[in-house]
Amino acid sequence: MKLLDMKTWPRREAFNFFKTYEFPHFNICTQVDITRTHDFLDRQGISKYNAVLWMISCAANHVKEMRYRIRDNTVVAHDRVDPAFTLLTDDHTLAFCTAEYNADVSLFFDRVNQGIEQTKANPAMKDKPGIDNLLYVSCVPWINFTSVSHPVKKDPTVAIPRISWGKFTRKKEQVSMPVSLQLHHGLADGYHAGLFFKKLADLLDQPQAIAWPVK
Repeated sequence: MKLLDMKTWPRREAFNFFKTYEFPHFNICTQVDITRTHDFLDRQGISKYNAVLWMISCAANHVKEMRYRIRDNTVVAHDRVDPAFTLLTDDHTLAFCTAEYNADVSLFFDRVNQGIEQTKANPAMKDKPGIDNLLYVSCVPWINFTSVSHPVKKDPTVAIPRISWGKFTRKKEQVSMPVSLQLHHGLADGYHAGLFFKKLADLLDQPQAIAWPVK
């Protein structure tokens, strides 16, 4: 983690402008083509949930603006951000689960699976205090949504990106899924959202190039 020099940071004016807003976020939702990844994962018997979670986490870590967080009136840049994702419990309530991101997919899958088991054993909706190197990620597999909005606290978590993906929908030979990205406008613009979606599309287009876990 490093502290940005607020005097020379090119986004300082945008940051000072948007930090005064009641709701300083913007949200972009789009359909992404997941055909190659969907069919590849089916053939290989690999968890689609874990795979998409890794791809989203990888794409987010690829964009430095999505690793920026707000500390009082300054901005810090994390070296790595980890997905904090929602888990549906047996009684259909939500619990929070976190897994440390790693470029090694096998290691990441192990951490996700361990986190899920721990959360199932002791479900809770609590954030760890003082932790902001996170991505808030959720999956809504029942809905092919066209937009999503997320609750936001007036505290340092306001800077954490919110990312959701939805139902896989097949039309003829193509499989698509909606992905929603919500960012703090003081830290990022549409250009940076575009970098995220471009990286995600590249990953989804070449699933065979990724070292997936061997069953």
